[in-house]
Amino acid sequence: MDLIQENGQPRYGRFESVPSTIDVQHYIYKTPYGKVLKGWRKQLKYKKFKFCGIQHKHYSIGLAIADIGWVGHGFFYIYDHETQQVIEWNAIQPLGHKTYLDEQPLFNQSYFSKSPYQFDIQHANGVRYIRVTKYGEIQLSARIFCAGTDILSLCTPTGINGWTYTQKQTTLGVEGMFINKQNQIVQFDEKTFASLDDTCGFLRPETAWFWLSCNFWDEQGRRIGLNLASGVNESFGNENCLWINGVLFPLTDVLFEKVNDEIWQISSLDQKLNLQVHIGWCRYENINLRMIGSQFNQWQAKISGTIEHEATDIINCKEQYGLLEQHYAKW
Repeated sequence: MDLIQENGQPRYGRFESVPSTIDVQHYIYKTPYGKVLKGWRKQLKYKKFKFCGIQHKHYSIGLAIADIGWVGHGFFYIYDHETQQVIEWNAIQPLGHKTYLDEQPLFNQSYFSKSPYQFDIQHANGVRYIRVTKYGEIQLSARIFCAGTDILSLCTPTGINGWTYTQKQTTLGVEGMFINKQNQIVQFDEKTFASLDDTCGFLRPETAWFWLSCNFWDEQGRRIGLNLASGVNESFGNENCLWINGVLFPLTDVLFEKVNDEIWQISSLDQKLNLQVHIGWCRYENINLRMIGSQFNQWQAKISGTIEHEATDIINCKEQYGLLEQHYAKW
């Protein structure tokens, strides 16, 4: 199944099976005034990004590649929860120089390069391969296993003339290693989890969202994953999901509320999800280049609260590590 139909428009809704291709060349993009855009004008409107979060017992790792037409962007961090030390790096490439982001769902290969770092992401046969090198030396090497875990695959209308496709998974097993702040090799183990977020589409020129991602083992030894969002992908369903041992369960709409500088509250429309989020170190950027801009906060968080679902008993979340994100983008 191609995401783009024969009439030049995307399919909408949640998909039981992931689209095999996303043929953007066949998508007919019109301005709000009905003019068809082609070539570079259309390409500049097309946004793509991939994010991977890895939760080790003591470390949280984040890596992203984004192609927003005007620029390519990459960032990488390793946060040590015990020492609160962090390795952090990010860079921008004008006009997407040395940035290649392949959005195809099943088989893809992407990279971002700016001295001294290079990121490489490959996906094939249900395995995501990620490698980060610095001056050619490996800083992170991960094999992330996607089989056996349901995929959130969703496409929604966006604004008057666009669409957003997102594909997400949590509680994925990881093999490999990384180099910490002390230049020591740390191996991923059987308790390590990864989350993947692949998103593309013709997003609003000015947009904002809240997002929470969390993976943990509960007291019953179950793999619990959470993906919650507000402000994006809400026009035909939503992307709010709970994973239990790899099985995906949809959740209702959620509200993100800032209580104070250290605490956020997240609650669901049906009152079955109630979480308190304590935030810590933040991956932050504030860019205003007039035509484009970004105000980005991705906090390391400890998440507590309860989740009720008819498919299971009450899930208790007790100071589990996760990510809380607030992002405003003008692109």
